[in-house]
Amino acid sequence: MAEVGLRYDELDNQAAKEAALKTFIAFYIHQYRLKSLEIMGAKASNEVMGTINHVLKENSYHGTEELAEISERLCKPAYEEVLSELTDVKFNQEGQPIVPLEKLWQKEEQQLPKED
Repeated sequence: MAEVGLRYDELDNQAAKEAALKTFIAFYIHQYRLKSLEIMGAKASNEVMGTINHVLKENSYHGTEELAEISERLCKPAYEEVLSELTDVKFNQEGQPIVPLEKLWQKEEQQLPKED
């Protein structure tokens, strides 16, 4: 039987929320570096994402892990807001994604209209 999963704002313990947030931040930074935030931008507040993107741009000379730590420290509420707006992203009780975020986004990208 497939796991149903919980949205970020439905997770009921802090450890699960932190695990989910760290996974999401790593994914967000990866998508940012690929310049592939269109799908997320269609589902979440562009103003909030702009705040995150500004911090990522200003600190882009850091490695991925350090950038994740800096941006979490400076933008945690913004990341939480974006993650709460992504209602199709589901987690288990431990805060691990039911469907890996890369796979979920790949599916979303395949549904985008193709250019001729």
